Amino acid sequence: MTGHSIRVILVALAAVASVAQAQPITSAPIALQGAGPYHRLTLPLAIYGHAAHGDLSDLRVQNAAGHAVPYAWLRNEAAAPRTASQAVPIFALPGNAASGDTAMVFTVRPDGSLALDGKPAAKASEATQWLIDVRQVEGRLLQARFQVAPDARGLFAFRLEASDDLRRWRPVGGEEQLVRLAHGGQTIERMAVELGNLHARFLRLRWSDPQHGAPLAKVEIDSVQEVEPVAPIEWSGALKPERCAENYCDYLLPRGLPLQSLRIDLADINTLAQVGVSGLVDATPASAPPPQFAPRNPLYALRHQQRRTNPLPSGPGEVSLLDTVVYRLAQAGGEARSPVLALDGAVHSRLRLRTSGPVSVLGATPPTIAVGATPRTLVFLAQGGAPFSLAWSAVADKGAVQGAAPGAPLALSTLIPGHAADKPIAADDASVTLPVAAVQAVVAAATLAPVPATAPHDPSRKWWLWGALGIGLLALAGMAGSLFASLRKDRAAED
Repeated sequence: MTGHSIRVILVALAAVASVAQAQPITSAPIALQGAGPYHRLTLPLAIYGHAAHGDLSDLRVQNAAGHAVPYAWLRNEAAAPRTASQAVPIFALPGNAASGDTAMVFTVRPDGSLALDGKPAAKASEATQWLIDVRQVEGRLLQARFQVAPDARGLFAFRLEASDDLRRWRPVGGEEQLVRLAHGGQTIERMAVELGNLHARFLRLRWSDPQHGAPLAKVEIDSVQEVEPVAPIEWSGALKPERCAENYCDYLLPRGLPLQSLRIDLADINTLAQVGVSGLVDATPASAPPPQFAPRNPLYALRHQQRRTNPLPSGPGEVSLLDTVVYRLAQAGGEARSPVLALDGAVHSRLRLRTSGPVSVLGATPPTIAVGATPRTLVFLAQGGAPFSLAWSAVADKGAVQGAAPGAPLALSTLIPGHAADKPIAADDASVTLPVAAVQAVVAAATLAPVPATAPHDPSRKWWLWGALGIGLLALAGMAGSLFASLRKDRAAED
């Protein structure tokens, strides 16, 4: 064989390797816990970047034989959450309680209320920690709203702990801040902290700097009652602007992600600006509206019940979500940063931050954002033999009718005969881990961009494609063997 033959073989081998590598990742194994037969599966957010449809209608659960098994979305038909707000009892703890056992300070009266055990109550201005009695709050704790003395000004850092018995305490998040500042003619207030669907009977607030705590006047708790447990919120990585114009920046968002929380990270310290947050939705046919996820974020409804009196103007194609003031300010007690913002839980292709002046009011470097969402959960029937797997399409099939294909999601009442929307579902847990390559592909892209369109992938072609590749490899191996034999004969002839 000649040098040209060698090049042909090498090119063919490279082509075979590239074809094999181009096969998209379209499945992941499911690990079961418990005997079932029903299992509850919470999906990782990274799945949105790989499934063909933003509403995840192309997802299937398969058994060992590759057959689709019945499943239903858990929260689509669950009873709508009920939110409530109420003031709760608070206690300014004596100074010596900061290092002691809180349970030893209180006694429980016959009516269930708490009383300090023979010790004088601390003055609000001198309290180093506060006990918050949330036993009468029904459901999960969404957020705590604080009122401080009218003349209190500054940055008040604190940490929260939760307990059910006043003896064993567990942390609730990291360090938080109450903020009341005057800057540039504007008053900045941050008097609420998210509690992340916490379940507890007592909360304890400890000032990070006991000498500079704020005298609390009142604490109100917003709560939500839901039939099914809610998965913890997950966050994207830092998203950089896709583009910035004179008075706004646009950010490309993960495809199909129901946006529930937003964090705006300003690059420059001592920056403050009023911004309007809007969602942008790609143009779609009237017959295919963007998917909606139920229920929407209850915190968004609680925080934005009032009609905005002076909203920033929005452009065509924008869905105005909220107006807020973002800031990053240096203070004696540390940096004051604007809080996490609650969004409505709808789906948008892009997010726009619009400023009341030039976009440079956000700093010399445009801010990055991070978006958070609660992962979706499904329930499936473990029908057939294990192992089970989660499967999805590589690209959208424009000719398919969503919800009509075999293995499409069912109604909960169909999947579970006798199911009642106001009753929790009896199901064991299950978990899925996406292949490392699939997760890295999403995390590595700072914008979490949608998966590029590729050639349609038909699962029915999978086996004959790999068979053809195998035959091709055998043929190439034979050609290579013939080449090497020919080279040996040529060398023997030359000798």
